[in-house]
Formats: sequence, C-alpha cells, structure tokens
Amino acid sequence: MRKQGIAGGIIALAIAVFGTPASSQQMPQQVAQAAPDGVIASAQFSQDPDLRCDLLEVKRVSGGALLVRWRLVNGAGQAGGAGGFASTSGGKKIFYNFSWDQLFVIDPAENKKYMVLTDSNNARIAEVFEGDIAPGAQRIDWAKFPAPPTGSTKISVTIPKFAPFEDVPVAQ
Repeated sequence: MRKQGIAGGIIALAIAVFGTPASSQQMPQQVAQAAPDGVIASAQFSQDPDLRCDLLEVKRVSGGALLVRWRLVNGAGQAGGAGGFASTSGGKKIFYNFSWDQLFVIDPAENKKYMVLTDSNNARIAEVFEGDIAPGAQRIDWAKFPAPPTGSTKISVTIPKFAPFEDVPVAQ
C-alpha cells in the first residue's frame, strides 16, 4: 500500500512538471528589432574581439534591390570596448580586409544566395572599407543585392569575417 502511495506521488509530480500545455513550453521566438541607436544586431570580428560589426539596415529599395548597411567599430582602448567590456589591449589599429565572395545574403525561404549587384561596367554597387581602422574609429559600409521575392520577409546577412546575422527582417 505504501509503495503505491509513493508511486502515485511520483506520477503526480511528473504530471505537474511535464504535463503543462505545449504552448507554455515552447521557446519564445526571437524578433530582431533595432536598438535605440539603430543597430539591428552586432557581431565580433573573428580575428580580434575589439572590432565589431553593427548591422544597421536591411531594406528593399527601388529597382528590385536590397540595401544592406553596416558599421565597423574599433573599440580598442575605449571604456566598454567593442563587445561592451573594458578592452585590455589599449588603443590599436585593426586591419580589416575581405574577399567579395564572402559578402552575400541568403534567402532561407527560397534557399538562394545573392551576391553584390554590379552595374553595366561590371563594377560592384557597394562601398566597403578595407584597411586599418584606428582606435575608436567607425566606418559605414553598404552594398546592394538582388532583392528576394516579396514573400521572403527574413534573410541571413554574411559580412566577411563576422558571424552571420540570421533571421534579419527585411524592411519595405
């Protein structure tokens, strides 16, 4: 009799812990929203954590294009550093370079990769900084890509040498 009471208590406890409705157990969806300073998301440079990339804008523009704007920030030697922590490295230049094939967006709905648009002279329609970034300096970069279909509301943005920005909402 006593064993049945213990077993019943264990079952009741298991139901109380695991028997909650599925909707309350689901993880809340992450929604990418612009921070007060206009930053959608940030990532650290793979070669130096004092360099940060802030994704600023992803929107459809005229001509069937998608405009992506971002900012590179060298937080070396500044209070708060690039990642929000005090930098121990002191003020230093950080060299940034990239390869054009590493700059792209992906439409996960269509499973399609889009490279930077080019003009009639085959020049890329973009302004991307390459070189030394002084301590405390910021560089604004941008590039245009073919816009995904209007039904695609989120994309993945890949800036060279930074972790990809996933599920970024596409503004109209």
